[in-house]
Parts: sequence; C-alpha cells; structure tokens
Amino acid sequence: MDPKILDYFLRVTELGSINRAAAELGLSQPSLSRWLSLLERDVGAPLLTRTSRGVRTTDAGERLAERARPILRQLDLLRDEIGREAVTQVALGMPSALQHIVTVPFVAQIVRDHPKVNLRLHEGINNSIRTLMENGSVDIGIMTSAERSPESFDTKPLVREHLMLVGPPSDTPGPAGDISPEELRHIELILPGRPNMIRAEIEGAITRSGGVFRRHIEAETLSLCLELTRQGLGHTVMPYSAIHARLADDSSLTAVPIKGVDLTWSLCVNRTRVHTVTVQRIVTALRNFVTTQITEGDWPHAVLAGPDSPTS
Repeated sequence: MDPKILDYFLRVTELGSINRAAAELGLSQPSLSRWLSLLERDVGAPLLTRTSRGVRTTDAGERLAERARPILRQLDLLRDEIGREAVTQVALGMPSALQHIVTVPFVAQIVRDHPKVNLRLHEGINNSIRTLMENGSVDIGIMTSAERSPESFDTKPLVREHLMLVGPPSDTPGPAGDISPEELRHIELILPGRPNMIRAEIEGAITRSGGVFRRHIEAETLSLCLELTRQGLGHTVMPYSAIHARLADDSSLTAVPIKGVDLTWSLCVNRTRVHTVTVQRIVTALRNFVTTQITEGDWPHAVLAGPDSPTS
C-alpha cells in the first residue's frame, strides 16, 4: 500500500470532495480518481461513495482512514529523523538566465553557511529542467510559470520580473524609462523561434496592442541574441536577470523595461523530498536569498510573487 496514495485518500476524506482535494494536491481530477481506484483495488473494498454533494466514506473507508493517520504520521517522523542524519545531497535545477543573479552567489552562500550539504547543479532551459524533474533527478527547481511542472512537484510563484528591450544606447527608445508593447511593432526584433516563452509573450503583447509582430532574425540562444544585438542588427528581449552581468561590463548595450510584459519564476520542490530536513533548509535559504537580492536592489525590475514570505 503506497503511503502517497493513502495521503491522497485522507485528503479526500477531510475535504469531502475529489475536485477540491485534487486542486489542493496539484493533481487533475481524473488523475486523483485513478489513484483512488487503485487503492480500492489494493484493499479489495469500496472506500468512497459518490453523492450529489461530494463523497463520503464507506465503513471500510472509515476504518482505513482511522488506521492510516497514525501510520502516516510515524512514517513522516521516521523520514525526518533519517533525513537529519543521512540526507546531505540536494539536486538543483536552475535556468540559465539566473546563473549570475541567483545560482552562482546562492551556491557560494550555501557552501559557506552549510558546508556539509552537497549540491548537485543542473542548468538549462525550461524544457530541460522539466525533463530532469520528470525523471527524478532534481529535488528543487526554478522554472517560468509558463512551463507546467510535473504533478510530483509542489510549485509556487517566486519572483516576477519585467521583460526588457535590449539594444544599443543610441537606438533604444523609452524616453519615460520604459517602452510600451505598441512601440515594439516598429522595432526589428532578434528572438528565438517557436516554441519559446519570451517569443510568445512578446508576440502576444504586440498582437493585443493592435500591432503586428515583426520578426527580423531568429536566434536560438541567449548569447547569440545578445551578440547580434551588440552588432547593431536589431533589438532583443529578455529578463533583466539574464543580462545584468553583460550590462555591467558592456557599455554598447542598454535595456529598458517593457510595460505590462512580465515573466514569473516559480519554485518547484519534489514532493518525495519535501519533508527532508536538508531540502527544507535549502528551500528556505533560496527563498530568503531571492528576497534579499530584491529588497537590497541587486535584482532591479523584479518583485516577489506569491503568498509565501521567507523565514529565517
């Protein structure tokens, strides 16, 4: 009997609704129903009765719920106890765009403050990080909210930041300190081809403003988009986090925020590891680090996203 499925079953009994339980667990209703059916086959008895107001437990379901709660509690305590002593390795999946503003300085902080924690780092684009999540190679990951994380991960918004128009200082509009989507329709853009999250956001913003998206050059990597822009062949678009290191060292480029066009980074934690002490410690440290970067002005054009506030 899988403890995970028992936990799903208990959540349904507490809420009296498969739909509400699925929403809280981050599962689809059909997926949760399949898990419950597997549990009923496993125990050999019906556990839930569907009614017009939701679901109620059968006699067998009531007995299972009563016996399962203390068992799951003991499993949680055991996992936590073992985790304190044995789990010291945490695998992070980080987007390439955050390398300079988050990944490198955060890892340096963990090495300094938690020398017994072994970090395994994976870096890539959204699709590659999602693949690592699906095959269980990542404990904690950051992806854009446009990329749906696997159901085995708890996912919450972390940071929202403006997308920036990047180009030569003498040729980048934005007299008021920013630029509108309407103005983008007149600019030759260097962007990745489809499917690409930034391309989709910009194309959608221009279309909603009544304009027509003008693709000038398609370049599939961040570094190539920036180099073509630096050569004066057009403008590119990316979050500030992806270009802040280049802007500090390269006076041939400048960036202005695009009004109303944002990117949200989400923090994803593997449910099978979420209760381990080391993973909890790294998650808390990462949230606090990001908060500090923003509040101290080291991550301009970004704000915290979601209801969670960092704790010490």
